[in-house]
Amino acid sequence: MNDLRTIAIFRVITFLLPALAGVVGVCAADAPSGGLPPPAARKVDFVNDLQPLFAERCFDCHGEKKQESALRADNRADLLKGGDHGPSLVPGKSAESILVQVLAGTHAELARMPKKKEKLTPGQIGLVRAWIDQGAEWETVSAKKFTYNTNHWAFKAPVRPIIPATSNRRWVRTPVDNFVLSKLKSEKLNPSPEADKITLLRRLSLDLIGLPPTPEEVDAFIADKSSDAYGKQVERLLASPHYGEKWGRFWLDAARYADSDGFEKDKMRKVWFYRDWVVNALNRDLPYDQFIIKQLAGDLLPNATQDDAVATGFLRNSMVNEEGGIHPEQFRMEAMFDRMDAIGKSMLGFTIQCAQCHNHKFDPISQEEYYRLFAFLNNDHDATRVVYSVEEQMHVANLAREIRDTEEGLRHRTPDWEQRMAKWEDSVKGGQPDWIILRPVVEEITTGGQKYLPQPDGSFLAQGYAPTKHGVHLWLTNELQNVTAFRIEMLTDANLPCNGPGRSLKGMFGLTEFTVDVTASASTNKSRITFDKVTADFEQTETSLGAEHYDKSNNKRVVGQVNYANDNNNDTAWGIDAGPGRRNQDRKAVFQCATNAGFAGGTVWDIRVVQQHGGWNSDDNMNNNLGCFRISATTNAGPVVADPIPRRVRDILAIPRAQRSPAQVGVVFSYWRTTVAAGVSPAVEPGILPGST
Repeated sequence: MNDLRTIAIFRVITFLLPALAGVVGVCAADAPSGGLPPPAARKVDFVNDLQPLFAERCFDCHGEKKQESALRADNRADLLKGGDHGPSLVPGKSAESILVQVLAGTHAELARMPKKKEKLTPGQIGLVRAWIDQGAEWETVSAKKFTYNTNHWAFKAPVRPIIPATSNRRWVRTPVDNFVLSKLKSEKLNPSPEADKITLLRRLSLDLIGLPPTPEEVDAFIADKSSDAYGKQVERLLASPHYGEKWGRFWLDAARYADSDGFEKDKMRKVWFYRDWVVNALNRDLPYDQFIIKQLAGDLLPNATQDDAVATGFLRNSMVNEEGGIHPEQFRMEAMFDRMDAIGKSMLGFTIQCAQCHNHKFDPISQEEYYRLFAFLNNDHDATRVVYSVEEQMHVANLAREIRDTEEGLRHRTPDWEQRMAKWEDSVKGGQPDWIILRPVVEEITTGGQKYLPQPDGSFLAQGYAPTKHGVHLWLTNELQNVTAFRIEMLTDANLPCNGPGRSLKGMFGLTEFTVDVTASASTNKSRITFDKVTADFEQTETSLGAEHYDKSNNKRVVGQVNYANDNNNDTAWGIDAGPGRRNQDRKAVFQCATNAGFAGGTVWDIRVVQQHGGWNSDDNMNNNLGCFRISATTNAGPVVADPIPRRVRDILAIPRAQRSPAQVGVVFSYWRTTVAAGVSPAVEPGILPGST
């Protein structure tokens, strides 16, 4: 037992002595002695050896935000310039550099640094000395050159092997057969007998289109005695539309294609246009480079077609999380990383997630390259795009042609149209109220989940989970008095389905109620503002949508006139759905106060935007919430009504006539002629259909 105890003590002492010796050595060397630790005897890598050390020990006191003794140490130029005590660096002369002297505690006047952090060890000071003696090169992480690892077998260029010789030349039909026969010979095996024609056709059909041959196809193949009978079957199957369906499945799996969102509610999604694009691309033998380019940036190609835009659906197949507690931006980032992963595995053929945190250790991709691609993909919107079937595209083209013909005919029949339009413009330029944009805060969401993101223009963009029955409470205090009206603008935004302004799959909304309560800042007596007149630039023709589009338990829900947003009835709402071509436009409603509102000394405004017209039972409107809206107030004397002129036209009217482009003149003309030319307007609003001019 004593021997075992002696051996154990000996082992402990043997283990600890080197560490204790190091501690004693450090303490002795750390004491100011007038001498400096020697420079390190190797090339110093600034990025790995010194930059983290400087950042940890020096930058709190000598960095971007704080410079004690007027010294900044987070870049080479400022170190060369120095602070109150002169230059801190003398490249090539570490012993004369104040930086080394204060780190080692040998400076005659200055205290040892850092003051509040752990002192540098002799070895670390030696690295600083060697770095200065080697020229004090300052290379940042972002500028550090990334060295590719090309030794991995996957990145070595394939070399064509020597084709094995074989004596059975009659059995060989392609060079691949030489390798098969050679392997069989090495295993002392003989080739299997050739399969019969029925088996051959079955194998071929399953390989190329994933379906067995029909009895008629088998009979035709058996009856074909020509030398190229098999080749004919290959060509027939390659020309089959089922070829793209079979082989497209593999790509769609790599692209994460799905018909539902995947997370929690797992809602259905309408993305089969992209599925069909992949199938058709394979069937028409689209070259692989074009196949990839169109899926990454088809919408950026010159003269991009609808199919080119649909191809970018590759980037929109990640799962969608609409769980009530999710933060929209957080999950958008998670979806971005998923897209990067899909690109790496499907298009590049290797995993790139490692570069999300650091340079890849095995694959030839740096972290900087990873985030360059990430930034390219991040510079886009995620909303649903508008696409049309072939029949719908023909209809759109016909409507656009009808609009052009109508407008050209009107110009021809009315030679003085420019003078007439100018006169009309002068008559509508004035008389608009001065609207003051209100910038409230979101105080309460009645059903939770949906996020309201304040935008620079004072609007709110709704993102994240979209509940079917919903309301939002907005609150602000200001000094406004004698408010005569409120305006709510429904704004289009590229982050909304079909550009909005609502959150339904068609970009529509239903505003159930709009209310404003007021309280004097010094009081708790709250009162509700009464609106005696409500107007809108557009209101939907009253339509009972009932169970087909909304809640089956209540067939009385209707969306129509703007007055429905002021009738204290949650079964009615203001809507703007007027069919294709007029849906996805900016709209506005004005609520005129019965008596002026606002108190001297400040007013608390409580605004509630009620949205009770969503439902789960429709393919088109799983929710009907507002997508992007902005609230304003005016103190102009009444009556105050909604401006019937669209915002895009108002913006152009603010430009002097001589400075307008031909396209801008065309937009004004397209709107103006609908106000004066009875019987010449087509059924849709001009100038707003996709593809129209």
